[in-house]
Amino acid sequence: MPSPIRLLPLGLVPPWQTQAYYHAVAEKMTAETPDTIILCRPNAPYLCLGYHQVYESVLDPAECARRGLHVFRRRVGGGATYLDENQLFYQCIFHHSRVPVHFREVYARLLAAPVEALRRLGLDAALHDVNEIEVGERRIAGIGGGRIGEACVVVGNLLFDFDYDTMAAVWRVPWPSFRQLAAAALRQSIVTLNRLATTSPDEMELTLIDTFSETLHRPLQPGTLTPEETRTAERLAHTLASPEFLALHRAGDAAPDSMRALKISARAHIRAGETRVNGYHLRGSFRLNQEAIQESILESDPPHDWQPVEEQLHGILFSDWENHVHAL
Repeated sequence: MPSPIRLLPLGLVPPWQTQAYYHAVAEKMTAETPDTIILCRPNAPYLCLGYHQVYESVLDPAECARRGLHVFRRRVGGGATYLDENQLFYQCIFHHSRVPVHFREVYARLLAAPVEALRRLGLDAALHDVNEIEVGERRIAGIGGGRIGEACVVVGNLLFDFDYDTMAAVWRVPWPSFRQLAAAALRQSIVTLNRLATTSPDEMELTLIDTFSETLHRPLQPGTLTPEETRTAERLAHTLASPEFLALHRAGDAAPDSMRALKISARAHIRAGETRVNGYHLRGSFRLNQEAIQESILESDPPHDWQPVEEQLHGILFSDWENHVHAL
């Protein structure tokens, strides 16, 4: 018989537990540790940064504080996201020797379960662009992954609802039109279960347990954290939210510039650019799909009507936008 996967169905728990527990399991994992799947939801909203992101470039700390949102940095990749009880988390922590070598194959194996769970609701769910779960070409789950010690970690969520306004408000953007395009792309590109199907987090959790067992061909066995994992999680709860860890990747003492690129989904990226043309200081915000401009907003000092140029930029590669503007 294949070895069972330890299942930790935590239910609604404090935000720190939703981050610290899977990190602790990963940090303490050895070849003898059982592969583990954690299912949980945070009982309060918070924000989480991807490992490689610069905190003050991506998020506005003052706005986060004003809204009472704690910020954690995880030790796996992906982008910054807003998290709350309307999202069901699935966190897979497997020993690296028991998963494929290449992460593309790891994602395919471990994300087959949430894809199948969505299909059982009658939705046309599919895995897109390595690690993005879509329904009808709109993202319904955020995914991150990476190696922590001996563990291979893939974490994700299923969205029952999403606070689009809060997510858009806490970004640190170079200028307002960037936020305008990003907020619109967020609503266009991210879909939620409450808009698509009639189900609950508890029902989806039971379905996920079944589909993980079926797609991985291994039984899931309810278990608990070891005392050492629990102690490690309590330590990590402070580390992941510490000023020092949040400041990771910050270069020097100067405040980092606001972000100039934002991934909303695999099909929607927002980019910023600026140039000087014919005496104008031109700032541009762009929504891209496959690096091609789908929508743009141009503003300048002194002011000028750039709408005809915006229309001509449609379909142009973002890398060519400056050349195109200068050639007009």
